[in-house]
Amino acid sequence: MLNDDDEQNTFLLFAPERDPHAWGLDLEQLGEALRGSFQDVSYELRQDDVHGGAPYMWFWAVDSRGTGFDGTALTQGRDCIMLSGITAGEAAAFIVWLRDSHLPAPDLVRYSSEAAVVEGIESDWKLPAAGDEDGVADELRHHLRVVNNA
Repeated sequence: MLNDDDEQNTFLLFAPERDPHAWGLDLEQLGEALRGSFQDVSYELRQDDVHGGAPYMWFWAVDSRGTGFDGTALTQGRDCIMLSGITAGEAAAFIVWLRDSHLPAPDLVRYSSEAAVVEGIESDWKLPAAGDEDGVADELRHHLRVVNNA
C-alpha cells in the first residue's frame, strides 16, 4: 500500500541477532540487485567517518510506481539496511522486494524504527516470513503505534 497517509519515518532492517550475517549481504551485489529490480537506481560504496570507518553503501532507487527509496546498507556488526524519509506503506514495497527477491530465506528480517531508538526501545521486531505489501505495512504501522504509546 504505497499511497498511504502515514508520516515519514526511518526504518531499520536487520539480519537476526543470533545470526548477524545470515543475509550474506554483499554491498556491491545489493547495488546490482537494486539496479536489476528498480527503474532508476544510484548507489555508491563509501568508507568514511559516518559508520566509524566501516564500508557502507548509500543508495537511491525508484520503483515502477514512482516511490523513491533512500537508504544505506552496511555489514559491520550485522547485516543492516536503513530506509530514510519513508512511510510504512512505501517501506513495505522495499521490504517485500528484499525479503522475497534478495535474501536467502524469508524469515531473516528483523526491523525497528528511528522512533523506537528515540524511545530507548532496543529490541528487534520480527517481520513475518510471508505476506503482501499491505500486511507488511500493517505490521510496520502496528510497531509505530506501540512505540509511540511506550
